[in-house]
Amino acid sequence: MSQTTETQKNEETKLGLNFENTPVLPDGYEGYMDADEELSKIAKHIKTSTVHNDSIETNRIKFLYSTMNPKKEGGRYVLSALTKRSDIDKMVNDDYDYIITVFYDVWKDLDVDNKIIQLDKVLCGIDMGTIDKPALKKKPSDTREYNDNLRHYGPEKVLNSSEMVDLACQRIFEEKKEKKREEREMKKMKI
Repeated sequence: MSQTTETQKNEETKLGLNFENTPVLPDGYEGYMDADEELSKIAKHIKTSTVHNDSIETNRIKFLYSTMNPKKEGGRYVLSALTKRSDIDKMVNDDYDYIITVFYDVWKDLDVDNKIIQLDKVLCGIDMGTIDKPALKKKPSDTREYNDNLRHYGPEKVLNSSEMVDLACQRIFEEKKEKKREEREMKKMKI
């Protein structure tokens, strides 16, 4: 059993959901780590509780935690990234059509409600096509947010969640800069 933060222990069964807890990564860990246990359960919940994402195939999505810096969209940091796998990638391994990565440093501290909102936001980027023309594509967002996500959870909740993610990312980057600056100063003092 993995270690968890206090927030996750308290929120594990909120809304009647029993999500796996977010694991605690070792200090200094850099890279990607499998997140299927936790995120696929949340994705399945989103699929069954929303109309706009009811056609996604959660078993065709690979979920990963990432400690790599998240990207910006519209001048704001976003928690997750959606990648559609190319046909050549799928020739090697056809288990997944999409890869979703979430920025671990912020994800681990979110409550269940914000995890659901943020994962739903990235799932809105999956385009399964139509019944007549099934096709796997990646949809662009309708400005900074997806309209389906805004309608389902309410604009205030979604925008507050996105703002919280952006500010948390900024705080983490400032802390990393400060730590590097302190390390450089310590090296100078030793010389």
